[in-house]
Amino acid sequence: MKRNYLPAMFDRFMDSASLFDGFNDMADQMRAPFFENGLAGLSARADLYRKDGKIFAEAELPGIKPEDVELHVYADRLTLSAEKKFESKDEGSEGKNYFRSERSWGKVERVISFPVEVDPDTAKASFKHGVLTVEIAERTQDKAHKKVDIQAEN
Repeated sequence: MKRNYLPAMFDRFMDSASLFDGFNDMADQMRAPFFENGLAGLSARADLYRKDGKIFAEAELPGIKPEDVELHVYADRLTLSAEKKFESKDEGSEGKNYFRSERSWGKVERVISFPVEVDPDTAKASFKHGVLTVEIAERTQDKAHKKVDIQAEN
């Protein structure tokens, strides 16, 4: 008698023509509830880089208005939250009969940690073509130092 030690969810991989087909099926099943709730694909993909002594964070926020974004900058991270409001397909649809609506809506929150300490007072933000750009100066370290004498205890 052959024993199957794999969970039942992996059975489809044994019967599939391709391992990738099985993974795609499983991903579709996991993704389906998000499509039904209108939250499909809503995220803030971001780039973080250094240029000329400043840290730059760029986050994609497609379909979100700048006034719907809340941004906070700390010495070690930035936080952003935004909300894309649901647009009813009944109001203002001008006679459109939707077969499918995959556009996302909902709330997105993101915390981006900085690799160095920054000065939050220097933060500037701009929003262009659905991309939020935040520019913050790195906190400069004081070059002065103090030599400390070490006292030996008897």
